[in-house]
Amino acid sequence: MALENLVTGFLKKLLGGEKTSAGEVLKDVINEAMGNRTQQTQQPASQVNNDPVVQQINEGGYVWQPRLWRRHVMAQMFKLLHRKSDKPISEQNYDDVIGKRFCTYTWEMLADELRAQALLSRDDPEQFAERNRWFNRAVVEEMARDLVSQGYDIGNKVLQNLATANDPNALVAAIKPMQWVAIPSRQKSPAWFDAYKGAGAYFTMKNLILFHNCQIHLDNGQLLDRDSSFDYIRQLNSNLAVNGQQMFAVMMKLIADNNFDWHA
Repeated sequence: MALENLVTGFLKKLLGGEKTSAGEVLKDVINEAMGNRTQQTQQPASQVNNDPVVQQINEGGYVWQPRLWRRHVMAQMFKLLHRKSDKPISEQNYDDVIGKRFCTYTWEMLADELRAQALLSRDDPEQFAERNRWFNRAVVEEMARDLVSQGYDIGNKVLQNLATANDPNALVAAIKPMQWVAIPSRQKSPAWFDAYKGAGAYFTMKNLILFHNCQIHLDNGQLLDRDSSFDYIRQLNSNLAVNGQQMFAVMMKLIADNNFDWHA
């Protein structure tokens, strides 16, 4: 199965909104692809098992593809910004949609993110650094403390595990107790929400600049070219003093300054 077909199927299902977990969407796409392959070519199981793309997914749930630049994040961002077809994009739309999701979603999303980071730390240190900038040990700790403050003792178990979590794989293991816990509350950790907005904004801007001809307009009137615009947001992403809300504001300004036609 061609990688581009796998990616296309993944994006269509993700944007369809039927499932909130990227992991669930990926499993559906793989199952459909395997079913179609069996019907069309009747390949022996040994050949299917040796497919390098399928092997990557089975081994780690991640296919390294540097040219994608997390483009599905940008697609999801505009879906959340728009929310309803009869309303313009806005941060309020985004906050409303995220606000309706239960706390359990934050931990499911975090688990998917940390598993991906664990693989990236080995295979792609640059992308690992970009993503770990937002979702990292400090955010996990704050999320666990918020659980404790809400009366969920499972947060203490996560905090205990974090005490010895000194690498990406250990961080994944530290939150494993949350795998069997459902939090029937819409109260979310501010640290998670800020990281979610910051990461989403950064990767959205990265794609807008690299693939959609958007440029940074500085407050002094200077217009940065493509490379300078990209360097500008990378510096913001590296600056730990810049929080997710501020990164989100830069993204909204980028969209407005470039009159970006997100329907295109």
